[in-house]
Amino acid sequence: MRVAIDNIDDKGLGIEEDIPASIWEIDSRDVKFVDKIHLNCNFLKVNKEILVKTKVVLSQIITCSRCLEEIKQQIIHNFDFHYNISALEDYLDMDNDIREEILLNFPMKVLCNSECKGICSGCGVNLNFEECKCGNKVKTKTNSK
Repeated sequence: MRVAIDNIDDKGLGIEEDIPASIWEIDSRDVKFVDKIHLNCNFLKVNKEILVKTKVVLSQIITCSRCLEEIKQQIIHNFDFHYNISALEDYLDMDNDIREEILLNFPMKVLCNSECKGICSGCGVNLNFEECKCGNKVKTKTNSK
């Protein structure tokens, strides 16, 4: 999203834009962004700064870190940006800043839901859908002399 600085005043300026997710190349091993990334930005000039309130709506297919199931999720992020007008030229380009915030807000572990039970380490069943077949007793070898 690129906005001319002269178009932003103290009354504000609202812009919405859809960007194909593939353009930003933000996929990872566990997350694939699909469809479009919807941006809703409200720009406001206050004294010597431009304030930008941003809402980002995106869809992703994740591989759960616990159960390894793939699931499609819609994620909504809200970001606030502050720019010093004297540091800007004629245009304010928001794409890199928004992309960076999305990447910084990736969770350490991606989960299908907070209650995910994962996979039994003994028999390998997905505990969200089946009961453990081994009684959840993982046998280990012991050294006996």
